[in-house]
Amino acid sequence: MQEPGKKPIIFVFSTAYHPFIGGAEVAIEQVAKRLKNEFDFVIFTSWMRRDLPKREARDDGLVVRLGLGNKFDKFLLPILGCLAAIHEITRIRARSDAKIIFWAMDLSFGSLTAAILKMFYLQVHLVFTIQYGYGDERVARGRFGFMNLAFRLILLQADYVTAISSYLMKLCNQYGFIGEQAVIHNGVDLKKVNRRKEPTPYPTVITVSRLVPKNGVDVLIRAIAELKKETLDIKLHIVGDGSEFNKLQLLTSNLQLQSNVKFFGSIPYDELPKYLAEADIFVRPSRSEGMGNAFVEALAAGLPIIGTPVGGILDIIKDGETGLFAKVDDPKDLAEKIKLLLENKKLTEQIVENGRKMVEERFCWDKIAQNYAKIFNHELNFKKRILIATGIFPPEVGGPATYSKILLNELPQRDFGVRVLSFGSVRRFPKILRHIAYGVRLIAYGRNADVIFAQDSVSVGLPAAIAAKILRKKFILKIVGDYAWEQGVQRFGVRETLEAFLQNKYRWEVEILRKIQKFVANHAEKIIVPSEYLKKIVAMCGVPSDKISVVYNSFAAPEIDISKENARKQLGISGRILVSAGRDVPWKGFQILRDLMPEISRQIPDTQLFILNNEPKEKLMLYLRAADVFVLNTVYEGFSHQILEAMALGVPVVTTDAGGNSELIENGESGFLVKFNDKNALKSKILDVLSNPTLAQKLAQNAKKKASEFSKERMIKETIKILL
Repeated sequence: MQEPGKKPIIFVFSTAYHPFIGGAEVAIEQVAKRLKNEFDFVIFTSWMRRDLPKREARDDGLVVRLGLGNKFDKFLLPILGCLAAIHEITRIRARSDAKIIFWAMDLSFGSLTAAILKMFYLQVHLVFTIQYGYGDERVARGRFGFMNLAFRLILLQADYVTAISSYLMKLCNQYGFIGEQAVIHNGVDLKKVNRRKEPTPYPTVITVSRLVPKNGVDVLIRAIAELKKETLDIKLHIVGDGSEFNKLQLLTSNLQLQSNVKFFGSIPYDELPKYLAEADIFVRPSRSEGMGNAFVEALAAGLPIIGTPVGGILDIIKDGETGLFAKVDDPKDLAEKIKLLLENKKLTEQIVENGRKMVEERFCWDKIAQNYAKIFNHELNFKKRILIATGIFPPEVGGPATYSKILLNELPQRDFGVRVLSFGSVRRFPKILRHIAYGVRLIAYGRNADVIFAQDSVSVGLPAAIAAKILRKKFILKIVGDYAWEQGVQRFGVRETLEAFLQNKYRWEVEILRKIQKFVANHAEKIIVPSEYLKKIVAMCGVPSDKISVVYNSFAAPEIDISKENARKQLGISGRILVSAGRDVPWKGFQILRDLMPEISRQIPDTQLFILNNEPKEKLMLYLRAADVFVLNTVYEGFSHQILEAMALGVPVVTTDAGGNSELIENGESGFLVKFNDKNALKSKILDVLSNPTLAQKLAQNAKKKASEFSKERMIKETIKILL
């Protein structure tokens, strides 16, 4: 390796490295070898053995081994690793301006080292790759809870997270990570794999794994005993070493399987293809699994595989197509699956063929290395890092959740770094404490951000404004409504419209909420609102108009592949259908619609009204598809997604001229606008649409055209101008 120069430098932190080999170590080596022309790699690891050089220049990078040369070195790595990395950073920066990235490998002392370093080097970006295979329980309670705390610290400091399986990515999300992420499997070097050609003298099963309880090798030995009972002469090759070695040998002896089971211990990784070529079936009956790269290596070698439906194995085995599943901790079921593959040659050949094709498409190291290169380059070259503070995030449903998810998906494609902190992460705490806890988290997360972008002006807006002030970060606020007015109507007896509310004084609880909103708005550098109406409302609160930007929310037309007739059949409804929807709050005026129905039914007898409150999205879309008219009698709308959904589906809309509705609907052309609670106008326009198919068709066509104008691309471009 050349001395670090102009190429970006990847500081890799791994508890173990060559000659100690596992999935994580193989991944580092294979990626580093393929990217050495783009990046220099410095790999910090535990020394572990005194016969190994402290500094070793390898083809994959410079290896820096730290410690005393024994098995306890991993415990010293967070201290010694930080000191060594600081020394290397100082040395590099003294002679060049090369950029540095931290790459933390697995849930380990190595990754903890990188997380601690990140606290002092905020401008150095941290990519965390999780390969952990010991299951949720150990993450939650391992090492007396230390693993839980370490995992949370690593995720807090990480700018980008990759996982070798969907299972592990979900685990990161469960522990609070919402940010840039990718599932990047470990791979296999197809050029080094020898596909088995000659038949073995005896049916031979192989397992390759560390001999630890999670890998279920004891279950496999018992399954061999079950097959032997059927006088099946079968061999088992066990490749690997670990804490269970002696225990498994004793089990083999007790089951009188010495002539059937052979232990090979640890072998050099490069010799693995030779052992795979001498087997007929690969089996690992795991109790937990991060991914299980040995399954991929076996498929590449032309072996059918059997695993269990746990963890990351679900990303590899599609039962009956790329492998077989056996039940966890069930030797008899495992024996049946082994027997099935030995007897059913057609199934075996199908699994081998499908498996090889899958490996070539998804598990090629060349493709995997390029995926990491894209991530490293993204982290080196993005414009700004945005921390999105939101009250809700999917799977929760609502405007801020949808908007935040769109930003998370889209901004990284335009060279922004994005992290999301949802209020849902603290909702389990009592009311006042949850806001304090959220504020503390915002300060912790905000240290790594350039911009804090809050999605409301109270629950997340207040702690976000305070955090931004403490950290001296740019603060952007999005306002989609007036929280003080909404709470006043729902809880404190306010009956006036929003416009009238802004001109009057109310009880102290409402006034406190109003002061909080004003404080947060005044401390924002820029405010985004989704309609001209809301811009006017915010300006009425004393915020300068030049500080407020209108950025219409994006809107994606609902994807519902069902006709109007079939939607009605599925719902079991018929006749003329009116639909209304929204939260059951006073300003929605649903009772007026109920009161109107007898009068409408007298003129068009088969008319029915369906009011949907907090129904699942799929159900709402089905009713909209079945509807003849969508009616919304509302005194307030900032920017109504439900109206747009109806318009996009070609459902004529009758609603009020309140709020931002007039920015969506041109009265008489793409829908009808009336006054709130105007029973006569509502009834008249509903009857006009129901009785005049030509009018209904015109409204539907114009509404579809209008809905298409609210594109995601436009929203993102306008938002970026404000964030920069």
